This record gives sequence, structure tokens and C-alpha cells, in this order.
Amino acid sequence: MKRVLLFIPLCFVLIILQSCGSLATSNSEPIVKVVPVENASKDDLYVRANNWMVGAFNNAKSVVQFTDKESGTITGKYYLSPVTAPSQYGPGSDAYALINIQVKDNASKITVTPESFQYMKGNMYTLYNEEKAQAQIEALIASFEEEIQKKESTEW
Repeated sequence: MKRVLLFIPLCFVLIILQSCGSLATSNSEPIVKVVPVENASKDDLYVRANNWMVGAFNNAKSVVQFTDKESGTITGKYYLSPVTAPSQYGPGSDAYALINIQVKDNASKITVTPESFQYMKGNMYTLYNEEKAQAQIEALIASFEEEIQKKESTEW
């Protein structure tokens, strides 16, 4: 009986401590990277950028929203991750980033602007936070940089 009486307050304290988290809002500052590419035409870089988007946008929630070959612009909304899972208390929330790619002769520029999202710091039910978003965006930009600099083979 004493164990049960000790167990109940312990469970209560653990539940209270679990819910003690602070609400945080992610940073939505754009991250810009200019990638110089030697001996590459605007049209060639536009095709490379489109191919990269096809490979990177591998989730149905990621969509290319605008493309203009003449101006060398491609814009899309990229699905980063779920922030919280759906539950009986709500539908959950997701994190997205806007990606804008501009190309010209011998250079390309990628701008990634994460949409701000709210998450609970210190809560074990938070699936995604600002640090994970920053790391994923940096990996995305590195992937773009690597892909845009690859010289495509025209032989087949």
C-alpha cells in the first residue's frame, strides 16, 4: 500500500515535468547561396536546377510553384518535416520552406526561406525543432551546390 501511495505522487510529478516546456518560434530568415559554375549557359543551369528539384522534392507535399525559363527562375514550396504528430487534440503541424532558384550564365543562386513554425522546447512529443530545420536546410543547399556543378553527359 505504501508503494502505491508513493507511486501516485511520483507519476503526478513526472506528468507535470513533462508538460513543462517553453513555446518557441523558429527563425524565418532566408539563407542565400551563390554557386559559380564555369562554362555553363543559363539554359544548361536551368535544366540542372529543374532536375535537382525533381530529385529533392520527393514528397507529395513539396511542390514546384513557378518556373520561367526566360528569367531563369524556379520557385517551390519544400516540405521539411512534421513538427507535431496528429492526435486526438489536433491535426498536428508541418514545417515548410520556400525555395527560389535563379540562374544566369556561369552562376546560380538558391534562396531558402523557412516558414516560421512553433514547437515546444523540452517536450518529447515535438518531432522537429529549429536546429533540425537548420541542419536540413544546410544539407539541402549542399545538395543543390553539388548537383548544379555536375557536368551532364550528352552521350547516350
